[in-house]
Amino acid sequence: MSVTSYISNTGETLWKASVTIRSGKNISVRVQKAKFAILTEREAKREETRLIRECEREVSLRENQGSSWGAVVDAWEKYLSQEGANTLSKATRTDYISALRKHTHAWWTRQAVEITRADVLEVLNQLKAHSSSVSYQNQVKVIINRSFVYGIDHRLIKGVDRSPAYGISLGREEEKKPEILTLTEIRKLLQEARRMNHEWFPVWSLALLTGMRSGELYALDWSDVDFENKTIYLSKSFNPRMKCIKSTKAGYWRHVPMSDELIALLNELKAQAPNRREVLPRFWEWTKGQQARVLRAFCEGIGIPSIKFHTLRACFATQLIRSSVAPAVVMKICGWKDLETMQRYIRLAGIETQGATNVLKVLPEADVAAQVVNLFTRERI
Repeated sequence: MSVTSYISNTGETLWKASVTIRSGKNISVRVQKAKFAILTEREAKREETRLIRECEREVSLRENQGSSWGAVVDAWEKYLSQEGANTLSKATRTDYISALRKHTHAWWTRQAVEITRADVLEVLNQLKAHSSSVSYQNQVKVIINRSFVYGIDHRLIKGVDRSPAYGISLGREEEKKPEILTLTEIRKLLQEARRMNHEWFPVWSLALLTGMRSGELYALDWSDVDFENKTIYLSKSFNPRMKCIKSTKAGYWRHVPMSDELIALLNELKAQAPNRREVLPRFWEWTKGQQARVLRAFCEGIGIPSIKFHTLRACFATQLIRSSVAPAVVMKICGWKDLETMQRYIRLAGIETQGATNVLKVLPEADVAAQVVNLFTRERI
């Protein structure tokens, strides 16, 4: 609080009363008020007393409403960073908070209790207008909802018992057919890469022979390869964003059986770099997470469909399924936990419908059809 004098543009001495009141219960609550152009110091002090009462009333009111949206998000971020507080990875936590700061920045200084369903819908409509996918819109909605629930549960948001994001439905995004290569295209990819002595040939080959993810291939060491039992032991993956080795995406280890082709390729790699700890060579594009760009450019150059790196994993799965390997075995090798993911590859392989139409016998026999044709021909003559 202060009462100060100043010189106006006309040279007259005037007074100003300014007041700042902070909440003792909620550090995010602060109210500031000021009054200018007061003629005397005595009047300025009376005005200061009035402003103090106004600020105190507003602080009390805002204390009962809870924290600002920005304070709720900051508190949730600190909670998420606590060890054992949740099961989210560091990258996921960073993505969550970044999404809130980016898409709800306009709410930051507003009281969280004042944010309504209409505000949430406005954010989602803006995402839609910028051609964001339905899945991403749903993700942002879920993040907003989770942060609101945290604020309500921890009494940072008062006066409401439900998030404004609750119950908003965006519908389901139409599932697109995943990009995939045929067996002929797979062979062309590897044959051309081998012929050109392309440095990524061993990486693409291992992806197609094991179904491993990019990060799993990057983190693969020779200590993980068991030639005696013809098995690769997978327990770790490289995260290009965090530049670190972590657990696999599913969070548990698994074994990948080694085919004769794979054993031959691994022996070749071992002979080329006997002192290298890693199974595969490292490239700067791979370290920076740009492996898809390299693969797409090569595919376009040899005249096959341009695919992302993860599609090599899909090619591996569908080729196994088409070769009559049981879906449960494919799930175990690839590390999928749910049947929904597996079902996409079963549909892609087409084995669930293969041969189903052979039971249909609706067309006339060949000799009967020929007689019918001859009959109509004679009638026209």
